[in-house]
Formats: sequence, structure tokens, C-alpha cells
Amino acid sequence: MSPRPLLAPATRRVAPATRRAAPATRRAAPATRRAAMICTVLAGSDLICSDLIACSSPAPPAFNPGGPASTAPATAMAQSAGPGSVIMPPFGKNAHVSMTGWRPRNAGLARAVLADKDYELAYLYAEYTGGRDSSWTSYVSPTMELQVRGVLSGQDVTTESFRGTIKIFAMTAIRDPAVPGDVDVSACFDNAAAVNTSLSTGAVLPGQSPSDRNYYRYTDQLAQAPSGQWQVVSDYPLVYYPRAKECKP
Repeated sequence: MSPRPLLAPATRRVAPATRRAAPATRRAAPATRRAAMICTVLAGSDLICSDLIACSSPAPPAFNPGGPASTAPATAMAQSAGPGSVIMPPFGKNAHVSMTGWRPRNAGLARAVLADKDYELAYLYAEYTGGRDSSWTSYVSPTMELQVRGVLSGQDVTTESFRGTIKIFAMTAIRDPAVPGDVDVSACFDNAAAVNTSLSTGAVLPGQSPSDRNYYRYTDQLAQAPSGQWQVVSDYPLVYYPRAKECKP
């Protein structure tokens, strides 16, 4: 898997990169129905996502790693359950992302956290579609967009997808200590139960086995644009298990 873009937090310089996603297979939706993802926050603070089928005009071909539609541009029909809810991309039935339902009580921090969650989900969906989906661009600054595009254009992204389960949990948010007004959103990322697959065939790629590097803590730095929208502007270096002890079950 190719490196993930990494911008130094305070100075916004380009730093050595690391790649985050772990990739899945996508089911084809019926031609005359549209599947939307509805996410409910349970007592355990995780989001449980299920399909809501609604009647509509024929939708674009569903993205299907290993199927005929995998060669067509991916069209994300992501849906939100309402204000304060994440926008869950239409992953296939063999790919699951468990996103924490935690959010801070402070309204400003909560908006930054929601933007970061949406970015993380959209970035994973871009990897899932072999770099074809670009909905993640709504959540990043222009400088960050250039870096992410470079990563998503790599051959190990454009020829691969993933299946399995990815968990994002133990999230926190603080005011950035170096840049006034910015917010740092951090969470544990566990992709030990996900595997990379061929985008064209859907077959699991060889040479994969879980390791400590499947468990780590990431931190995204967000700034508020003049429009008031929160955008991801940089990443801190990833902290892997065992340093990030809380990130391995």
C-alpha cells in the first residue's frame, strides 16, 4: 500500500508519509433502487450502519470491486441520518467501517470532529474504489488535497480495493497547541480484520497477515475556512502499537 500524505502540523510542510487504509468488495445495488446508509449511535458509542432502500429512478452502476462496474467511475451515493450524523459512503456488503459515535460537548469541537469523521470515511471509500471517488475533497484544504491526490493516484491504490472490517474508536479532540484556532482530532485505527484485494478480480492479494502495525493512533489537524467549514489541513505522524497501547483490543 502506498504512503498516506502527511503534512507537518504547525508548519504545514510536506513530511514523510504513511498510508492508513486497509481495503474490500462492493455489492451491486439493484438497478431500480438506491441503497442509503443509516447510522445509529448505540449505548456503546459506536455507529451501527444498515441499508435503507428507497424507490427512485435508475441509479448509476454500483461500484463493485472485481465486477463489471469496477471499471466505471465511482459515484458515491453517501447519506447522512441528519444533523450531527456522519456521511456514510456506500461500501459493499463485504466491507464494514465501524466509526465511533463519540462527540465532544463543546459545539465548535463537535463540528470539527464531525468533519474529521466524514473525511476519514470518504478517504477510505476513495481507497475502496481504487481512487475513483473524490468526495473526500470536500473536507480538506487545497494544500492537503494535492498531497492526498498524489497518494490516491499510486498504482497500489488504483489497482486495489479491500474487504473486511475497519474500526475507528477512542476518539479525542483538543485545541491545537501550536496554531491558534485549529483543532486536533485523534482516534485509534484498527484494520487487522481487513485485507487488500484486487480491484479487477476481487481476489485477496497474497502476503498479508495481521501485525502490530494494524493498530495505531492517528491525529488530523483541522482549521476553519472563511466559510466556517472545518477542513483537514495536516496529519501528525502515526503512533503504532505498542506505543499506542489503547489501540489494540
